[in-house]
Amino acid sequence: MRCLVLAFMMGTSCHLFFETIVPRRKWRHTWIEYTTIPAFAAGGMIISFTQIPPYILQPVRLIMVMAIVAQIYFQIRITKNLILSVLYCGIYWSISTAVVSVFYLFHDFIHADEFLRRMIENLTEAINLCLMMVFHFQYKSRIRGMTKSHWKKFSLLPLLCLTTIVAFNLLSVDDTTTNKYATLATVSGIAILNIFLFYFTMRILEKEETLQKLQLRAERTRNQMNMYHTMQTQYEQQRRFLHDYKNHLNCIQGLLDCGQTKNASEYITRLTGNLRAQFGDINTNHTVVNIILNQKYQAARDKNITMTFVINDLSELIMPEEDLVTLLTNLLDNAIEACEKIDEKDVAINKSIQLKMVMEESQLILSIRNPVSKPVQIKNNMVVTSKRDSIYHGIGLSNVDTVVKKYHGTSVLKCEDGWFSFAAMLPSFS
Repeated sequence: MRCLVLAFMMGTSCHLFFETIVPRRKWRHTWIEYTTIPAFAAGGMIISFTQIPPYILQPVRLIMVMAIVAQIYFQIRITKNLILSVLYCGIYWSISTAVVSVFYLFHDFIHADEFLRRMIENLTEAINLCLMMVFHFQYKSRIRGMTKSHWKKFSLLPLLCLTTIVAFNLLSVDDTTTNKYATLATVSGIAILNIFLFYFTMRILEKEETLQKLQLRAERTRNQMNMYHTMQTQYEQQRRFLHDYKNHLNCIQGLLDCGQTKNASEYITRLTGNLRAQFGDINTNHTVVNIILNQKYQAARDKNITMTFVINDLSELIMPEEDLVTLLTNLLDNAIEACEKIDEKDVAINKSIQLKMVMEESQLILSIRNPVSKPVQIKNNMVVTSKRDSIYHGIGLSNVDTVVKKYHGTSVLKCEDGWFSFAAMLPSFS
């Protein structure tokens, strides 16, 4: 029973640790999500009831158990998984070493009885659980967006922590009072050093996250300004057209009076064509959506790119303007750029963009599909880009993902058979 309680404490600590940094996997059956803690606890029970390996292999056993469970329940790459597992193991070993060092001042730990050993284990698990709870509530909203460069900086901390603790515990000790205090001072120094390293690492990540938010805000402002300039241009065109509207009608009436019906019909055709170009062909009963879709439709048509739409009445859509602009402009700009990169000689690839944007049961369903000249690599629902191919879909998709997560929506990225597709479902915004 004691091992079971301690295993569940460790399972809860592991769950809090990983959930703070990486998102959980989505399962078809939601009840599976509630088995994360029991799975970690089962790993702890396996460790408790198996033969203890040599000391240097004990951290390896804990790391492997944690990494296997985390890989099943969390959306994480293997490399990041190992880094986080090593970090957790280093924290756990640091706490255990510190507790043992404190007890070592007052008791001979080598000849300690079973009660004292159990007390040390209980205290270690309790302190570890408390630290993971503080870490979870303090940093959950800050380090979810760690980039590849972030992980390179972050990986130095767990390696240093675990290597130092394991090396220290391999040293031989004696029972002199001086050695006991020296041991406690060394352990305390290591703990303080790791705390400072962790603090400064988190500060660096927070500053980079702030910079990313500022860049996102600047992009939103730029998109809004482009939209307002488009609105102003269309408004001026409409004013000029309406100013001459009476003259156009008089001209048509004159042609009809002279019996020139064919010329009048051609005049009306040209007039209605200009009218559609100026006022827009797309109407969703939402002003901002109309402006963006008509603007991107005109831009795509000028570049010989076909756009097809599946839309309905979006008058109930009350998403803030800046988020709506970020969502649509980034997706459509990326799709247009991808179509532009297709070789004109490749007649097998049709330059076309398919957009679906509908409101169903108070939910916004948004999907966009376009061809690509070469496959886009996707891992963990994120585009893996390099400097060479980042012009396709890497730019702006992180901002789109930020908007989707802001409204607790879900999104899926796919690249199959030469087509890149994005689909998202966002709940009601009321």
